[in-house]
Amino acid sequence: MPPWFREFLACPDCQAALASEVPGSRCQCGFMVPAGSPPDLRPQRPAVRTLPVRVGSAAHEELAATLVERPAITYGGPAAERDSSELFSAAAAWLRPGGRLLDLGCGPRDQAGPAGHYGLAYAGVDFTSDAADLRADAHAIPFREGTFDAVLSYAVFEHLYHPHLAAVEVARVLKPGGVFFGAVSLGEPFHDSYFHHSALGILSVLGGAGLRTVRLWPSYDTLHALSTMGRYPKAQRLLIEAVYRFGTAFPFLAPRKYFRWSAREKAVDELHRAASVCFVAER
Repeated sequence: MPPWFREFLACPDCQAALASEVPGSRCQCGFMVPAGSPPDLRPQRPAVRTLPVRVGSAAHEELAATLVERPAITYGGPAAERDSSELFSAAAAWLRPGGRLLDLGCGPRDQAGPAGHYGLAYAGVDFTSDAADLRADAHAIPFREGTFDAVLSYAVFEHLYHPHLAAVEVARVLKPGGVFFGAVSLGEPFHDSYFHHSALGILSVLGGAGLRTVRLWPSYDTLHALSTMGRYPKAQRLLIEAVYRFGTAFPFLAPRKYFRWSAREKAVDELHRAASVCFVAER
């Protein structure tokens, strides 16, 4: 675990427990440092949180004012196991050498290389992964307010049982002017997921946490996701993929869309048909 982690933990008792490296240390906040690695700062007992909820939605208006173009790929660093070149390219304007990046739900910790390419101090946290620097819960991120300049969440929020709370936690640990970027499922089939997010849903979740969505774009198409991830017999998956490829090869079969729609209308339509949606938001 990088030594700078301890300095920014929200709980002083957790800092002391990690510094002592005494297995089984537990503090009053409910976190525990068990034997082994990575350190485990997941809450050990239930907690109650109250969130203010804004009644009424301006998501349609916010979508109309949000950039929906796919970013140009400017990233030229090492390739990650999960391709993040578009994500880092879109967030590059916020990434400064010496900044700190939280990879929330880091999985195999494969985004450490891209973070290092920008000179960022990397913190990979995950609920279950043994590769993480720290085990933590996205609903109770164990860092102080304003610790990070950037937070990355790669295909994580669909797996969270309360994404609104997790977004509030992300906003809390971000510095003012910091960036939150990543991807979340929309049309992908069930894969141990709770909530999938449309573009309007993303705007609602992030806006409710005080984050301003800067850009949205589609990762790939829902039909392709159903053919590769769907729980269908192989013959059905092959047929779905064939339909997807046919529609991609002959877009003029939808003449009104192909000839009359503006570039933005087409981009928004692609966004609504996406298997997963990528986002960049600013605190």
